[in-house]
Amino acid sequence: MATLIPALGACLRRMTSGEKRLAERLEDKLDDDYLLWYDVPVGPLQLPPDFIVLHPSRGLLILEVKDFRLSTIVQADKEDWTILHAVSSEPKTIQSPPSPRLATTPIPCLTLCADTKARDLCALTLAQRKLPVENRLGSSDFDSTSNKIKVMTMKVSKGLEFPVVALPGVGHMPANGMTRRIRRGCFMWRLPRRRSDW
Repeated sequence: MATLIPALGACLRRMTSGEKRLAERLEDKLDDDYLLWYDVPVGPLQLPPDFIVLHPSRGLLILEVKDFRLSTIVQADKEDWTILHAVSSEPKTIQSPPSPRLATTPIPCLTLCADTKARDLCALTLAQRKLPVENRLGSSDFDSTSNKIKVMTMKVSKGLEFPVVALPGVGHMPANGMTRRIRRGCFMWRLPRRRSDW
């Protein structure tokens, strides 16, 4: 069973019926390692999507719930939705909103890797998924104004701060040949790289 934050009982009063149904299903059907957030402001504009679903290895999914039923949707395309009004049963056209500002507002992100092999693998994987990526090879290879995911080693990241920091491999600590104490020290060293004042 997934963990919902805040707990379902604490947010039932402000949920629509569709949000309540989805919250119950997500909580019940997803495995224990999923985390769910309801109505939490995120990003520089502090916009609250209905649900954020996070899995340690599968990633992040943002969901916005609309309480339309199949029987109330007359027509839908990329531009407009025509739905039957809940009270009058008259058709009502709703324009599709522009692309979510969460997705179009760049947030500086750092992927901090333990070594150059992990750095290159992360950069390659992100590029294959068509994500904008900047592989920082040395201390001079850095453009702080670019809207790309910065991938670098711990050594090259000295003195830099980002609002979002990804730490690949944390779920597989300690690595072979390293004591738990050494890996814990590396992990603790990485933690201050995240800025909390963005």
